[in-house]
Amino acid sequence: MSEENVELAAAFFDAYNARDSEAVDRLLDPDAEITTLTGKAGLPTRWGRGTTKEYFDQLDETLADLRVEIEAYRERGEHVVALGLIRGTGKASHVEVANDFAAVFLVRNSRFVRLDTYGDWKAALEAAGLPE
Repeated sequence: MSEENVELAAAFFDAYNARDSEAVDRLLDPDAEITTLTGKAGLPTRWGRGTTKEYFDQLDETLADLRVEIEAYRERGEHVVALGLIRGTGKASHVEVANDFAAVFLVRNSRFVRLDTYGDWKAALEAAGLPE
């Protein structure tokens, strides 16, 4: 397993959970594209470097204490797959959510050029060409 790429993915989630937009942006390639699951909450389904703070602001207006908890990482070539849970509470509904979460990072030159998120571990593993 490429320890450096896994460490980059772990650093991404540390910064994400801390809402540290500058740290997240430092990990992204200038042309990076991120697809998200938050479209279900009426938030943007895509964001990238330079729009991270705006995305976090919108996220925090809708969901309280949203956190990603990663349980395992898998690696294949330039891809790192993070498997875990996403937890939070709707600010309007006060309903707590805890759902499966997975992310597939494409890493080049120690930067993320693409990040796709999934609500299904199997789909993420398949997207990266990995077995369950």
